[in-house]
Amino acid sequence: MEVGPHARVDERVLGALASNSGTLAFNGLRRTLKVHPESLVRALRRLEREGMVLRSENGYALREPVPPRAASGPPRARTVASVRLPPNVSAHDLLGRLAGRWLGPLRWLGVYEHPGDPWLVWTLGTTSEHAMLSVRRGTLRVLADADSTSPEADDAAYALLARALDSVRDTPRTPSDEDLTRFSRDERPNLAN
Repeated sequence: MEVGPHARVDERVLGALASNSGTLAFNGLRRTLKVHPESLVRALRRLEREGMVLRSENGYALREPVPPRAASGPPRARTVASVRLPPNVSAHDLLGRLAGRWLGPLRWLGVYEHPGDPWLVWTLGTTSEHAMLSVRRGTLRVLADADSTSPEADDAAYALLARALDSVRDTPRTPSDEDLTRFSRDERPNLAN
């Protein structure tokens, strides 16, 4: 890595990416590091050229993942709400519709690769507090930082839940195998008339 005036921003970028086991969006990095966009662009380009950082459509990540014990992973979180999803809702599609979007006061940060399920992560306005969303085994969970006692953080988490449920409601309903079996067994049309 270069030595000089840029080294500090580069090190901060690497530190932020190392502390998260997923990808971070450009604006998520910018807000996390509180660095000017031009400085961040230059640092990311340098780190890409040096082969240390990968850029994808989802954001930035380290080329060489940090060993699990070295990465701090997702922030400690507490569940604010959880909802069982209908069987016809694809977790991948739902997360895809919400990822990368600003939602009211929530600003997109990125994706944390949490064991078993990715967490979509937003920051609350200009604060360092997070609202997170995951789907695991058919259950949608909305989380907030474990240490947060801010009513605004809980309000933001509930707003995230409402937005996710709106997205679920907008999912086209396709009959499941269970629905078809139930129809064929219980609601056969009477053709004797």
